[in-house]
Amino acid sequence: MKLAYFYSAFTFLLLASCTREKEPSDLEKFTGRWSLYIVEEQVDSAANWEPRQDHYKNRKGFIIYDGQGGMGVHHVTENYDQYVFEGKGGLDSLTAKDLRHMADNFVYFGKYSVDDSLKIIEHHIESANFQTMWGTTASRKYAFSGDTLILSPITERYPKGRLKWIRLKDNE
Repeated sequence: MKLAYFYSAFTFLLLASCTREKEPSDLEKFTGRWSLYIVEEQVDSAANWEPRQDHYKNRKGFIIYDGQGGMGVHHVTENYDQYVFEGKGGLDSLTAKDLRHMADNFVYFGKYSVDDSLKIIEHHIESANFQTMWGTTASRKYAFSGDTLILSPITERYPKGRLKWIRLKDNE
């Protein structure tokens, strides 16, 4: 009786392990394109997360993880794409207003690494529109909630921020 029970339990575990889909690693979960949904802030530990109301209000943009360690992020202010440049020639014709507008464009590229146990992703910045960022590392706490990726810059100070990204369904 005991031997039959043992074989029955063993067979069940063997079949369950063979048919169960492998849960993707966090590194695999990042792979793909994401669209910026909202930028939020928390003013202190007791406060709720609220949408930012400053120059980060209603930002839009994208982040991409290629699944092989390469990434890029680009986001801009609300209505960035609707701005009409005053300068009509090349870079030499840009006005001070044009240049201020372009300063609201945030972009960097580089490699990334993921620490599943600490839930931290590091963006190793190789190129950025702000040269002071070149060669630096941007560390972010992360969480997945369905098709939403939440990235939070690591800081002990308040206010704290987080960016929520929605997975783009490119292959559907």
